[in-house]
Amino acid sequence: MSNDRNPIDRMSVYVAVGFLSGIGILISTTMPMVIGSLIESLSFSESQAGDLVAIFSLTFTAIAVASLLFIRRVNWKVTALVMSAICAMSLFAVTLTPQYQTLILVFGIMGLGMGGLYALGMTILGDSSNPDKAFGLKLGYESMPAIIALFALPVLVIPEYGLKGMMYAMAAMAVIVAPLSFLIPSTGVKGSQAGLSNTSDMALQPNKTSASSLGLSIITLLASIIFFSGVIATWAFLEVIGGVKSLAVEKVGVVLALGMVSATIGAFVAAALGNKMGRYNPMIAIIVLNALSLVLIWQSATIFTFALGAILFTFCINYGLAYFFGLSAEIDISGRFVALSATTLSLGGVIGPAIAGRLIEGSGFGAVLSFSALCAVLSLTLYMVVVHLSRYKV
Repeated sequence: MSNDRNPIDRMSVYVAVGFLSGIGILISTTMPMVIGSLIESLSFSESQAGDLVAIFSLTFTAIAVASLLFIRRVNWKVTALVMSAICAMSLFAVTLTPQYQTLILVFGIMGLGMGGLYALGMTILGDSSNPDKAFGLKLGYESMPAIIALFALPVLVIPEYGLKGMMYAMAAMAVIVAPLSFLIPSTGVKGSQAGLSNTSDMALQPNKTSASSLGLSIITLLASIIFFSGVIATWAFLEVIGGVKSLAVEKVGVVLALGMVSATIGAFVAAALGNKMGRYNPMIAIIVLNALSLVLIWQSATIFTFALGAILFTFCINYGLAYFFGLSAEIDISGRFVALSATTLSLGGVIGPAIAGRLIEGSGFGAVLSFSALCAVLSLTLYMVVVHLSRYKV
């Protein structure tokens, strides 16, 4: 095999990183069921359940930021195995206590494991020679664990075993996926020729290009956080919204599972399109579709219109994230800052559910959907600014 071939750009790596990342965001992708089960099984309030997820997201963020210091100095295979073990053990630990204070600690540890796993995946595929394709495929494959969970858990597990059964099943998924760690490379390629191991020297000797790259990376990160805050605010309480509309719980569970299938399709569509249609048009189209889906969810009176809105809404999530992550990797010439894109999910996970829970308690579900729409428009504006400043052809 030619030494010039990028070892990241292999289908086995895409699949392994995708499934491992799927475990890394298992709480985020199953958030409606997690929040619903915390409220139903443990009698927590909406704000208490939202705050538990916020604690998880804060530690997820902390490890993602800290990964800048070590992610290119460690063996990636070993790191993936260790983080997978933390994920499995913390999910199992949720079943051991109903105490809110203890669960704060458990969810915090869980955030460290899942955040480390997801930041690792972002770093690996940030080294790809074709980041738009790589991140599109990653987002598609990482939806697979959630699809399995959303189809199986509401029907086979939660009705009979509740929150404990759900956590047992999710812990088992983490154990099953962990061996895929052996398919990922041990180290990366981006910046290896330039001595990326000495990151402190790079920090002390900035140049105009790297400073510009950092600035654009920060703006892109901000845009993606705003986008995800909006979508997770609605996604986290989608099951609750369905219940308020008197829709059958089992049918809403099926809708959520179909939504994850739609999210997977959205990621693969983004991977196929890449920047063939430029970078403005695909994102403008998806923000318009996002607004339409929110209207359908709000106006829905039947399971059909609710399902249509939810499926369109989830299609937009991974489609949009693929473009945000791809743009971030393109402008990150050092390969260090793309790991921060993992904070899109964690900070968004802090902001979205926390705001949504309080909006629901104070103003109702319509305010949450309006918040989601506002975030989508603002994130698009920032995205277009970055594209313009980076002088992409659009």
